[in-house]
Amino acid sequence: MQFFGRKICICADFVVILQPIRIKIACIMKKMLCWAALLAVSLLTMHAGNVTYMPDNTTVFRNPERGFTEELSAIVSESKNHVVKGNVSTNWGNNYKMSLVVVLYNFNKFKAQDLPEEVLTGFDEDMQALRECGLKCVLRFAYTERESDMVDATPEWVRRHLEQLSPHLEDNADVIYVLEAGFVGVWGEWYYTTNYGNESQHMNNKRRQVIDALFEYAPANRFILFRYPMLKTEYYGDETPLNAEEGFSGSMRARWGCHNDAFLNNWGNDGTYASNDKNDDPAVRAYIAQETFFVPNGGETNVESNSLAERVYANAPAEMAEYHWSFCGSSYATQVTSRWRNSGIFDTLNVHMGYRYNLLSGQFSDEAAPGGKMNVTIRMRNVGYAPMYNERPVYLVLKSQQSSAVSIQLKADPRRWLPNGVVSAINEQIDIPGDLPEGNYRLYLWMPDAYERLAENARFSVRFANTDVWDESTGYNDLGATVVIDKNAPLDPGELPEGIGYVQGDKGLCTKELKNGQLFLVRPDGTRYTAIGKIIK
Repeated sequence: MQFFGRKICICADFVVILQPIRIKIACIMKKMLCWAALLAVSLLTMHAGNVTYMPDNTTVFRNPERGFTEELSAIVSESKNHVVKGNVSTNWGNNYKMSLVVVLYNFNKFKAQDLPEEVLTGFDEDMQALRECGLKCVLRFAYTERESDMVDATPEWVRRHLEQLSPHLEDNADVIYVLEAGFVGVWGEWYYTTNYGNESQHMNNKRRQVIDALFEYAPANRFILFRYPMLKTEYYGDETPLNAEEGFSGSMRARWGCHNDAFLNNWGNDGTYASNDKNDDPAVRAYIAQETFFVPNGGETNVESNSLAERVYANAPAEMAEYHWSFCGSSYATQVTSRWRNSGIFDTLNVHMGYRYNLLSGQFSDEAAPGGKMNVTIRMRNVGYAPMYNERPVYLVLKSQQSSAVSIQLKADPRRWLPNGVVSAINEQIDIPGDLPEGNYRLYLWMPDAYERLAENARFSVRFANTDVWDESTGYNDLGATVVIDKNAPLDPGELPEGIGYVQGDKGLCTKELKNGQLFLVRPDGTRYTAIGKIIK
C-alpha cells in the first residue's frame, strides 16, 4: 500500500519502508507500530474503495413528486383569477413535508365561451407561486363541483379551452407532476354529467373526443390520469396492461393512468375496479397492479361512514403497496385520515408513499486520470410503494476544495428502480473530463429536476433515505468516498464487478428477466415471480 507516496508493508512487529535505492527496516515498539498501522489504514480509507450506508426508514421528509397532498380549488373569473397564489407558502414543504398540491380550476363561468386572458395569466402566476415554494401540482380542470349542477361543457368547448391552455401547460410543465383528466362531470370525475352519459364509467364518442383532445394539447412528457380504468380498456378494445417494453415509451397508451378518489370504499372503490360483470373485479385489480409499474396512481379516500372507516382504514399500507400509490389526500375524508393519524399509519404512509431510496453500498475506483475512466457501482433499495414516473437525470458529482463541482451524467434511469424493497444497481464506467485538475474529489449522487429552471433548486432534488448523506443546500447525497485525480493514474480502471445487476426483494436474491415485454424475477433455484412478487407456477 501507499504511505505518503512510498510503498510499505505492515508486519506483526515492524514496518518495512521500501525506497527506490535501499530498504530501511525500522524496529518499532508494538504500540508505535499499531499507531502507525492505524494511521496508514485511515489515510488509505479516505479514498474511494468500498462504502456501506445506514438506511433510514422512519424519518418523514419531503421528496419531489410524492406523498400526502392538500387541495386548493376555486371558481375562477376575470377578477378572481388565482387558485394558488396567496394560499401556499414554503411552510407546506418545510413543516408539513409536502411536495404536491392538488389544484382544481373551476371554469363554471366559461362553459360556452373562451377563457379570458386574465384567467390564463392567473394560471401562470399560480404556477410561479408553486415554483417559489418548492411545490408541484396534481392539476385538474372542471366546470362544476356540485351534484345539483351537472352541466359541463360540450366536447367542442373542452377542445377550445385545451387549445387555449396548451401553451401555458407547456410553459409550466416543470411544476406539473401529473394532469388529471377532469373537464367531464362534477369535480371532473367523469360520472355525474349532462353531456357525456350520466352515471357511467363507459366509453362513448363524446368521451373519446375529449380524450383525444387531452392527449393532443397536454405536454407530451406528462401523464394524464382518468378516474376509471374501464375508459382505457374500452378505448383500446383490450385489457392488456402496460409492460416493460412500452412503459415510459412516451406513447399515448404509456401516458394514460388512473386516479382513485374512492380509496378503500365499498363497491370496488366506487367503481374504480369495476368491469362489465362485477363491481369489484379481481382482473381489473391485477390490471392496475401491473399498469402502475409504469403510470402513476393516487387520489383520496371518500369513506364518510365511521363504521366502514373503522373496518378498512388499516388496509391502506397493503393496498397502496400493491397498487403503487405515489400521492394521497391528507385531509378528506377525515373518518379515515384521522384514524391514520391516531394509529401511526399516517406516518407509515408518508414514509413509503411514492419512491424512497436507501443507499446500500458503493464501490468506486480509488484513483483516476484526467481523460481516463472510473468505475462506479452503487446498490440501492426502493422501499417506497411506487417507482419514480417522470424522467429525471442521475449525476455523479466530483467536488474538491480547490475547484468547482463537476457533474457527470450517468446512464441510470431511476424510473426502472422497482418498489417494495427491490434492490437495483448503478454499475457504470464513466469518463473523467480531460481538463479536470488533479486533486482529491469527494463523490456525491445528485438527482435534480429534469427541467433546467428547477435543476439548481435543492428543494426539487431527490433525497436518499440514509443517515448523514443529504446536503439540503445543494441537493447532493454524500457517497462518503473520495477519488484521487492523478495524471499518473491508469487510464483504464479494469473491468466492472460482476454479479451487480440483481434485484432483491422479499423473495430473496433474484435476477431480472425480460420476456415478451414482461418483467419477471427469477431466484437461483429457478422459481419465477411476476414483478409484483406473485409466484408463477
